[in-house]
Amino acid sequence: MAREWEAVIGLEVHCQLKTGTKVWCGCSTDYDSAEPNTHVCPICLGHPGVLPKLNEKVLDYAIKAGLALNCHINEESKFDRKNYFYPDTPKNYQITQFDKPYAENGYLDIKLNSGREKRIGITRIHIEEDAGKSIHTTNESFVNFNRASMPLIEIVSEPDIRTPEEAYEYLNTLKTAIKYTGISDVSMELGSLRCDANVSVREKGSEKFGTRTETKNLNSFKAVAKAIEYEIGRQIELLENGGVVEQETLLWDEANGVTRVMRSKEEANDYRYFPEPDLVKVIITNERLERLKAEMPESKVDKVKRFVKEYQLKIILNK
Repeated sequence: MAREWEAVIGLEVHCQLKTGTKVWCGCSTDYDSAEPNTHVCPICLGHPGVLPKLNEKVLDYAIKAGLALNCHINEESKFDRKNYFYPDTPKNYQITQFDKPYAENGYLDIKLNSGREKRIGITRIHIEEDAGKSIHTTNESFVNFNRASMPLIEIVSEPDIRTPEEAYEYLNTLKTAIKYTGISDVSMELGSLRCDANVSVREKGSEKFGTRTETKNLNSFKAVAKAIEYEIGRQIELLENGGVVEQETLLWDEANGVTRVMRSKEEANDYRYFPEPDLVKVIITNERLERLKAEMPESKVDKVKRFVKEYQLKIILNK
């Protein structure tokens, strides 16, 4: 009897926050229209002896994202250094949040074309900085550090997604929820929203997860769905032919509709995380939280419910 398989999918979404200045310094966040390497300073270029300082608006915007995604906002969180060398990372480490993020245990409810609803858990949201932008030509590579230290939040879903359609609807629902808050353009075209897809497969009925791959270079929600669909098929074919899925980071080749190996997948210990010594703990007071809750706009879900009630509207599902 043929084996039946199911996919286990988790999404990591990076969202740029629409603040006027960067996360650790006063440099402008207008990184694309300005001349390369003009909106930079010793702090975002990682010069020795400089001290970062958290932009308070970044914290406010991040908290609003957590509230929009039904997360628990932690009273105390901290920043860490994620160490790696790459030309677009001038400090040779990224300031992020590792074991104590500011927001956890959220969820989004999605509706599929069939009318079925499903809840997708959100493991955590953390604040971090963006890297510079690498530009490659045939013979040369350039780096524009205007984007270095742009404020980001990373939204990590639970591995609750099972199909490309669910992934697509999750991303659309997440985009709408964040857009309503006004904290980000949430545009993949502008680069203010980026998504990586973690995919594994297992036999139906099994509780054990398979080996996962992470796919990058996804420039649209449709590309995310296509890459997931391809990767599910590739892994199933590999396993049914007696092969083994390797834990790898892949790139999506849009032109040919295939994933290609970029590098072996890193583990947390590869990055030698340790607490950021130049930043104090983040304490989110009840006063700040209540103020931001009061500033939150009406969500799309609440607006639909209100319209249905106030105007006696009927919801007709497309079938």
